[in-house]
Order: sequence, then C-alpha cells, then structure tokens
Amino acid sequence: MPPRSSDNESEFALWRIKRARPGDSARRVLIAHKDKSIADSLAVQLRLKGLQVIHAQDLASVRALLHSWQPQALVLDTALDSDPGYVFIRTLRMDADVTGRLLVAMSNVWPADPVQNLKDAGFDAHCRRPCSTWRIVDLVDAFFTAPLAR
Repeated sequence: MPPRSSDNESEFALWRIKRARPGDSARRVLIAHKDKSIADSLAVQLRLKGLQVIHAQDLASVRALLHSWQPQALVLDTALDSDPGYVFIRTLRMDADVTGRLLVAMSNVWPADPVQNLKDAGFDAHCRRPCSTWRIVDLVDAFFTAPLAR
C-alpha cells in the first residue's frame, strides 16, 4: 500500500514493498516495543487478521526471538534501538536470512527520528508515534496476503 498523495512521508511511509514467501504457512510478527499497552493493541489487531504475534520489550529478547522464532515481520519501536544510526537494524540487515523480512519502524516524535536516517538504516516502512495502528496492521497484513507481482 504505497502512500497516497495526501500522506506525509514524515508521518507514515512505505519505501520497499515486500511480500511473504508463498507457501510459508506460519505468519509470524514480532512487535518490539517498550510500551506493553501499545504492543498489546497492535497484537490484538494483527491476531484478528490470523497472524501469530509475540511482543518483546528489550533488544536482548528481540534478538533471541528473531533467531529462535524467525518472524517474517518485525515492528520495532526505534526507542529500543538507541545506538546512533540504528545499529541493531543495520546489523540485522547484514544477516542474509532477513532479506525477505518486513522491517517497520515506529519512530519517535521527540526527538524526531529523521526519515532519511530510517531509510538509510534499512527499514522498509515507518509510522511516527502517535500513529494510527490500522496503518501498521494494514501494511503487515498486506505483506502476508497480497500476491507477489509477476
């Protein structure tokens, strides 16, 4: 779902359209967010779409789940990747196993995460907090349900 002309890229953007691999029966999403209530809200909405969802509140748990559970989509609160330049995401991008994984940033309002920095780090999309959770849900759902372009 590319942004509409009325959308503001500083608030919401999809830069790389990806689709889950066909035949992947497990549809797993990892929500990495400090705030349990925000993660729970997203998780409920994603589960209603038939997705498996786990929430992690720190990068150590995120790392462990990425390797053991192998989710196809990661929604990351950028406040968790506090190292300058989003070191966690940049390192994750170097892993050959994540090339098909959808990486969505839930970026900061203050201080603002610059959009270009999010793109350069390797995120596929972002939604600036506070954001409409339906956008993230629709984006992740489309990743799993939309057919691959031929």
